[in-house]
Amino acid sequence: MSIFPLVYQMSLRNLRMSESERGGGLERSDYAELARIHSSCIDLGFLSSLGLGFLALLYEAIDADDNSHLILEKKEGSVVGFVAGGRGMKSIYRKLLIRLPRLFIALLPAILNPRKLWKIIEVLCFAKKQKPVSSTPEAELFSIAVIASARGSGLAQKLYNALGERFFRDGESAFCMVVGENLSQAHRFYNKMGAVPFAQVSVHKGQSSTLYRQDLPIA
Repeated sequence: MSIFPLVYQMSLRNLRMSESERGGGLERSDYAELARIHSSCIDLGFLSSLGLGFLALLYEAIDADDNSHLILEKKEGSVVGFVAGGRGMKSIYRKLLIRLPRLFIALLPAILNPRKLWKIIEVLCFAKKQKPVSSTPEAELFSIAVIASARGSGLAQKLYNALGERFFRDGESAFCMVVGENLSQAHRFYNKMGAVPFAQVSVHKGQSSTLYRQDLPIA
């Protein structure tokens, strides 16, 4: 289980959605663009504090992972929104370790910060925990974000539904997502989409998050 949060924003019309081909369908510049969008839209999340270099590597690893999906929305060649999801973080961590020299450089400032280093350890420990309840789906939405200038036509819903369709075609009957207690906009979005809160979890000490379940197919 991961600790990616969600930002609920909207999109422009007449955009093109595509899923990166597995094994390197995107360029490093695309991952850097995803990192910038993540950092600006999901600024309350801990991962954003680890820097753009780490976020770019993370999305590169997700894109390379056979158990994950990375779906983009582009306008005139630039990413305006994306959604990422998969079956847990273990295989993604392995993809990150393959990129160890770049990962070390990206995380060096955080490693030298005791507070951030402890939070990294908390994230890794949380990912290794067993499911909080037996009904927790294996599939999970990691992150979803749309740039602020692309609001108004339902891109967040479109991305969410696209990931649900991919999971359903993979044979999943549901997927889950973890949402921090301070992300009120995200809670409203998930409830609107039909997701159901069914457990409380704690990623970082003293901070509560809600675990949502979305049954498939999405109505």
